[in-house]
Amino acid sequence: MDSLIEFLKNEITDKMLLESIVSIFEQMCNIPLEEDMILFETGTFTTSAHEPVFQLSLVRQFSNDDEEFYQIHVNILYKPTSENEMFSEATWDEDLSENIFDYIRNSEVFAYAKNKEYIKVEIYLDET
Repeated sequence: MDSLIEFLKNEITDKMLLESIVSIFEQMCNIPLEEDMILFETGTFTTSAHEPVFQLSLVRQFSNDDEEFYQIHVNILYKPTSENEMFSEATWDEDLSENIFDYIRNSEVFAYAKNKEYIKVEIYLDET
């Protein structure tokens, strides 16, 4: 699990294109784990600093030993605008008939976000 986070942190660089970030996350998801799930989430959220941000989140979830889950997050944060406030979704790979990365790349929010400058990328692990 630490090696997956390390991989992401080594491969994702500041101001990298959104397409490249998604491709690197996809590569990390191709490293086998038992019973993992992938979540694509977008929306405007309030940060711990009470600042609103528009966010595209890529999450890989898998079991820990305590019947809970680890989640590896790659969050791409943008300035909230009237343009991006309309985007809000949470889609799990198991709910799709197509590959989730094809779904992401073909989504309206991806088409919008790939042409916008993001504030930063967060990469971290948490537990549910």
